[in-house]
Amino acid sequence: MILTVVGFGFITLGLAIGWYGLRPLAVVPKVLSASVQDPSTVTDDESFAVCRGAANDSGATLSAPFTGARCLGFEFDVTERQPFGIGVPWFQAHLDDGVATRPFTLEGPRGGLDVEPSPKRFALDTESTVLTVGANETPPERIQRFVDVRDDLEPVAEWIRIVPGLGTRRYVERRIDPGEKYLVAGSPERRQHEVALTGDLVITDRSPGRFAIARLRRAAFPTLIAVVFITVGVGGIVV
Repeated sequence: MILTVVGFGFITLGLAIGWYGLRPLAVVPKVLSASVQDPSTVTDDESFAVCRGAANDSGATLSAPFTGARCLGFEFDVTERQPFGIGVPWFQAHLDDGVATRPFTLEGPRGGLDVEPSPKRFALDTESTVLTVGANETPPERIQRFVDVRDDLEPVAEWIRIVPGLGTRRYVERRIDPGEKYLVAGSPERRQHEVALTGDLVITDRSPGRFAIARLRRAAFPTLIAVVFITVGVGGIVV
């Protein structure tokens, strides 16, 4: 009886991990099957559109958290090397993350298109800027100011500092930089007599093929863990 209950628990957890890992792949077939078009040709008659152009600000920019670069949107995450969890002999434990975004214009050779990403489902498939700070190193001034105002970011624990190789933190930043070219995909809507791409968007500096490969790679590990949990759960029920 106990093994059956534990088995169902493992299966439930495996399904949850699998859903989390595979969810970002749902949009991949849409991106691969759509034709990349000029932003000016997107209409609200389309259920899904993929276009490429240069990102330009619509009157406001943001300051990226770790580099200070002026941008149109960013996401960040902070991890710390710790001796727990899945990984040998240690892994990068999640400490903090966040996003910020502004509406911007995607400009092509024949015209532009308004882009309004949703802050609730904002994610970037762009190249990452990674700043690494050792456990006993003094962080750059900007990162130190960031740490000081984030309630969830405590100093590296003393017991971690004394273990060589542990406590190193990675500050990862992804941005939408003005003037750079991006592939943007999503659902067009009419906003104040203008068509815009809004909501849960794909924003990447890669080609559709490279975008798909990157998402497949990210999904591989959680999918493997999900399969292990489900297998163990089924084994517990059968036994």
